[in-house]
Amino acid sequence: MVDGSLPDNVMVPTVEGDMTARDALTRLLDGSGLSWRSLDANTISIQEMIAGDVGNGEVVTAPVQVSAGRNAVGYNGNPDWVYDTPGSVTVITAENIRKVPGRDAADIFSQVPGVDVAGNRQQPGLSVNVRGQQDQGRVNMNIDGARQNFNQSGHGVVNRMYIDTALLADVTVEKSNFSGVGGAGTSGGIVSMRTLNTDDILDADEDIGGKINLSRGNNEYDFAGDVSVAARVTPKFDVAVAFSRKLVGEYKGGENNPGLYITRPQSGAGTLVEAGGEEQRYTDQQQSAGLFKANIALSEDQDLNLGYVGFTTNFGKATGEDLQYNDLNEATSHTVTAKHSWNPETDLIDLKTGLWWTQTENKQFRPARYTAAGAVSTDAFNTEYKIDTYGFDVANTSQFYLDEVISRDSIFSLDYGVETFQDKTKTGSETLGLGGAGFGFELEGSTPNGQRDVQGAFMDGTFDWGGLVQLTGGLRYDRFQLDGDSYWCEQYNPANTCESGGTPLDIDLSGHKISPSVTLGLSPFEGIQFFGSYRRAYRPPTIMEGMIKGRHVAGVPIPFYANPDLESEDSFTTEFGVNLKFDDVFVKNDGFRAKLSHYQTKIENYIVSAAVAQPTPRTISAPLGWTQAAQAQSYVNLLDPVYMSGNEVEVAYDAEKIYLSGSMAFSDTDLTGNYDPIIFPLNAIPSMPGTVGLPAHWGKAGGLTTVYTLPKRKYTLDGGVRMFDQSLTLGARATFVYPEENIAGNLGDDAQSILRYRTYDLYSSYEFNDNVKFGFAVNNLTDEAYVEALGGLILAPGRTAIMTLSGNF
Repeated sequence: MVDGSLPDNVMVPTVEGDMTARDALTRLLDGSGLSWRSLDANTISIQEMIAGDVGNGEVVTAPVQVSAGRNAVGYNGNPDWVYDTPGSVTVITAENIRKVPGRDAADIFSQVPGVDVAGNRQQPGLSVNVRGQQDQGRVNMNIDGARQNFNQSGHGVVNRMYIDTALLADVTVEKSNFSGVGGAGTSGGIVSMRTLNTDDILDADEDIGGKINLSRGNNEYDFAGDVSVAARVTPKFDVAVAFSRKLVGEYKGGENNPGLYITRPQSGAGTLVEAGGEEQRYTDQQQSAGLFKANIALSEDQDLNLGYVGFTTNFGKATGEDLQYNDLNEATSHTVTAKHSWNPETDLIDLKTGLWWTQTENKQFRPARYTAAGAVSTDAFNTEYKIDTYGFDVANTSQFYLDEVISRDSIFSLDYGVETFQDKTKTGSETLGLGGAGFGFELEGSTPNGQRDVQGAFMDGTFDWGGLVQLTGGLRYDRFQLDGDSYWCEQYNPANTCESGGTPLDIDLSGHKISPSVTLGLSPFEGIQFFGSYRRAYRPPTIMEGMIKGRHVAGVPIPFYANPDLESEDSFTTEFGVNLKFDDVFVKNDGFRAKLSHYQTKIENYIVSAAVAQPTPRTISAPLGWTQAAQAQSYVNLLDPVYMSGNEVEVAYDAEKIYLSGSMAFSDTDLTGNYDPIIFPLNAIPSMPGTVGLPAHWGKAGGLTTVYTLPKRKYTLDGGVRMFDQSLTLGARATFVYPEENIAGNLGDDAQSILRYRTYDLYSSYEFNDNVKFGFAVNNLTDEAYVEALGGLILAPGRTAIMTLSGNF
């Protein structure tokens, strides 16, 4: 209870340890200018200290429980701090993740405006797209602060991370602020996946206990289960352990959408592809995951947190009309973190330090391919892709109270620190010697071995004037170093073939940049905050972009060229919006939350894979001597800037017994695609009688690959009721997507124009008591046949019903 009006921005020390409620409250408010008194055995009143106030004279001897809370009224359960933040950030809570169980980790992002996941359902790894940017480190995807930088080349997405959502406590998607830890080498967003720890498993009054969840459904949703256990061994030491297992088979797509999408062959004719509940091959997965956490209170103001998260999965992938281009994969990842925090009784030190290591490895078997006569046309391959990433970061916050200098409740804070990480990749490949086409160097070169070092330093200063004005200005300094040995080879020059090792090429890429940012938040009225920001971001090339070499697998005459002149991307983003936060709007204890934003991003030197020319042309019609430039593939910088813009709206109303929320996202990408198709070692196109120049699409958007764009429009709606003292929840949600045609998705010989789609889901849960809960959900209720906006040409799952039994022990 609050007795009267309390001052804002009162900072109190953290209270930890074994003590009575009276002692805890006294320590909490000591020196704050506030006092407390009891109203009854379960309620206290906090008030400003008055002359002669003894503070605690009315304490009763019965235990005092201090609690504050309400139903989460933010969109998808967003906590209130999201609507106090002058920028775009969203939180995906564990409750929202489990509300409608998904088949893949990608499903948890389906309701987040401005965010999508690229790739199809054959691949369980995540490649998150934030406001049109993805892949090659543009989005920092991390687990407990440890970056997941695994890359593997192929037709489509190259950046993947692996996580089981059963281990997640929450996911935070930062779209605006990259000025602190996690911003080095990042330009599109930071997706932070926080895994379970002791406080997520145990209630405040528990010393030992756990949680269990068991799920099963139809449409080959065979089993998903997890168990987590934690123990507060002593007041200064606690541990947490969790394990999960998921088994899903080859599901069927929906039946109700006879005109699913249009393919447009290179000839230009369009073909309407129909779907009718077919089984989607290679969509089965087997995965296991686990974690271990240990938390040590070194002193009253120092904590050490140690953690390990592991994941393994088996899956297959296939492309082609008959799925003849297939491979089998076993992917594993390990994440080890050590975090130290020091917060003594001073406003100048709130120090956080992190040390981490991640390793992701994919062991891939690529079966042999055969001719119609049964002969081996392409050899079989065994390939191991691996990356180790090592990182360290340290950040501190210093606060200065300016009450006597400017006015009451004025605070100036400094956030500053450094971070560094190193990527080390290793790819090894060999054929099985079956006599078909193919060499190990082809797969080794397209995902090359190498090392990249990235460092960053930052400082932000924030002036908060009584909660009315928040002004933040910051500077980042980032640098990188990428060097090593590569080579270039040709298909039509016998003196420089790929099989012979080509011509050595030394790669030495490095650079640095200072990136400023500024954010202004204005709160002229209670519950309303206007905000605007400008930031610059610097993204250096990855190992793959800077070191690629070799040739397309199976003897396809397209070499890969490293580009020694490749430059880093430089992006500029402006954003403005408003936060709305109101309580007791229509009835007591209801709440309304909303966040509206508009953003515009300009990216210079955008890096993308594109068709370039080989030095030696190929003969088209010997013996006439008619020649044409031969194609190679390289990462190049676009000559023209890329522009991305959009609007995002999310609203939520919660009146305890009923709730309703929704979002809208509008996005647009302006990419002309112009680039120089003549890179080193060429200086000009060969000129001789009878020579034909470059194909018309080289140097333009038609020559680009792996460029993905967010849906042009996306709407979501979620609502429901809570009955029987909120024990029973019944809800429904709807999603409407209007995809953008991918500029260049490299979907084989066809460009893709997916038709719009809509899905409806039902969900429910019933709490029998504090320890047992039953859930039932139906995904894709109308059995819609659709292809997700960034999902390639694999159908999404058809109607799937899932039931879940959850328990606490």
